[in-house]
Amino acid sequence: MRRVEELYDRFGSRLFHYLALKLGSRTDAEDVLQEVLFRLLRYRGRFRFARSPAAFAFQVAQNEAARFLTRNGRKPPAGADADGFGMLAAEIFDGPDPVMLERAVGALIRIPEAQREVIVLKIYQGLSFREIATVCGIPADTAASRYRYGLEKLRAELEGKHGRS
Repeated sequence: MRRVEELYDRFGSRLFHYLALKLGSRTDAEDVLQEVLFRLLRYRGRFRFARSPAAFAFQVAQNEAARFLTRNGRKPPAGADADGFGMLAAEIFDGPDPVMLERAVGALIRIPEAQREVIVLKIYQGLSFREIATVCGIPADTAASRYRYGLEKLRAELEGKHGRS
């Protein structure tokens, strides 16, 4: 039990935000987070020797989210259906201006999912491009490119240049 608490203290909040984004639901994120923590305990040998424990934990979370969606016959949330975005944004921005928060979340929702995921992992979860590459199963250069293109699209969205980028 102590190990579960240690894992939760170390990664729980970050993994919960990531799962809420991936699944679009706080309730589903809570359920999947439990499975992620127990899976990390089962993988403790690999986890202990992972180059980046954070990347390993997020990779397990991504896999569990995919399993959850498949098992329940659902697709990942898209666009405005993803209430996880609002929750994530509200918890990240300290004392946000409601209008700015709505604009930022709306812009984030409108960029491609692959770019959105890299931006969230980089900015909000603090992972390096190498760690993001591990989580997403892509080369680090691809993660960096998705980040750069995603920021360009995000900037264009926030400036009101929808569809141009």
